[in-house]
Amino acid sequence: NPVMGEFIGAMAQIAKEWQAITMEVGKRGAQDPDEIGAAAFDYLWYTGYLAMAYWWARSVAAVHKSEHGDAYKAAKLETARFYFQRILPRAVAHGAAIRSGARTLLSLADEGFDS
Repeated sequence: NPVMGEFIGAMAQIAKEWQAITMEVGKRGAQDPDEIGAAAFDYLWYTGYLAMAYWWARSVAAVHKSEHGDAYKAAKLETARFYFQRILPRAVAHGAAIRSGARTLLSLADEGFDS
């Protein structure tokens, strides 16, 4: 299905990056347990964006085979494109935050919070 190509390619790229990030966090976490906690928030967001991409791709595939009218199919396709082009790229920012590690998150001493 040529329509699916635009979604599968983008999702595959994010999934490949997610796999690499997962391995990186695991390796860093083996050396320093703080790395796991420091990555957790952004890792969950990243994973959520990837999961939603999967469900949007499935939705496009399902509607393409459905008996819905052309207007409904077009609306579903455009909504999926919106997600893939406007929302899914946010995963990249979460990936960068994950890769920044625990140091920048945990380096401020407790006294630094006193004002």
